[in-house]
Amino acid sequence: MRRTYSAPYPAVTSTMTATSNQYVTQFGQLLHQIDDAVVKFEIEDGEPMIVDANHAFRDLFSPDMKRVIGLPLNDLIVPADHEAEAKQFDERTADGKSNVAFVTRAAVGGEKTFLYRGIPYGDKQGFAIYTDVTDKVDDHEELLDLF
Repeated sequence: MRRTYSAPYPAVTSTMTATSNQYVTQFGQLLHQIDDAVVKFEIEDGEPMIVDANHAFRDLFSPDMKRVIGLPLNDLIVPADHEAEAKQFDERTADGKSNVAFVTRAAVGGEKTFLYRGIPYGDKQGFAIYTDVTDKVDDHEELLDLF
C-alpha cells in the first residue's frame, strides 16, 4: 500500500533530527567523491550563486576552487549564446522544478557537451550535476558521417 501525505514530505521526527548530522556528513562524502561535476547553488536575484562545488567541477570549469565559491554559476560556465537556455533552467529551479538536458558549457580547454541535471531543494536552492559526454557525442557524429 502506498502512503500519501497532505504535505510534500512527512514531518521531521526526533530520530531524524538526531541523525541529521550523519546525513550531512554522508552527503558531503558523496558530493566530493562522485566523478561527475557537482555544484551547489542558491538563487539570489534570479542568479545561481555557487555555494559549494566538488573537485570534478573545479577540474572541469576552474582550476582554483577558492575563486569559484560565491561566483555566479552562469558567468563562470555558460557561453554567451546559451544564456537564454540557462535562464530558463534557473527559473524552473526557482519554481522547484528539476531540469535534465544536453547542454554546451565553457570548460577548461574549450566548450564541451554535458548531460545536465538540475535538482532543486529548499527555497531557491539546488544542485547542478554535469556529466561530460563530449567524446560520446563526437563518436556518434563520426558514425553518422560514415553513412
